Amino acid sequence: MGTFKFRSYHQDFWAGLMFLGLGLLAVYVARDYPIGRAMRMGPGYFPTYLGMLLTFIGAIVAGRSFFTEPTDEERTTRWAMVPLTLMPLSVILFAVVVDNFGLVLAVALLIGFASASVKNFKPIELIVMYGVLVATAILVFQKGLGVPFHAFWEESFGKAVSDFWSTISTPLRLMFGS
Repeated sequence: MGTFKFRSYHQDFWAGLMFLGLGLLAVYVARDYPIGRAMRMGPGYFPTYLGMLLTFIGAIVAGRSFFTEPTDEERTTRWAMVPLTLMPLSVILFAVVVDNFGLVLAVALLIGFASASVKNFKPIELIVMYGVLVATAILVFQKGLGVPFHAFWEESFGKAVSDFWSTISTPLRLMFGS
């Protein structure tokens, strides 16, 4: 076991900090929800206990980074801004596109943007991943859970584009005025 030393260049430090932050956020958001009991769970039961577990894991992972010297693979050198931007953008784009253009196009955009943030992706893996994710989403959400996702736009492509533009422009109009 090494000596205690602050090592912010250690990947475990940043991973632990992320788990710690997400766990504390979950506990904070669920603080007003009734927890209930294990046999009769309330809406706050799962997020509270999951948040506590994430906080505990985060503390252990981050704490471990103070006592071990990182290998070359575990060192963080600089922030990778492209993946840090494209990954959340792909999720936001999926959420906006799925209602207007359907699940098939939304999953394609999600995978396309997410894979653009990775250096060495292979097109065949991209195609297989797309097929598996679309099939899984349709089977689980539409068939299994009965969620009313549509595979493609429902009425016409023009209406889908119009609804998409309305989805984007309404928050902008509210933020910046008419």
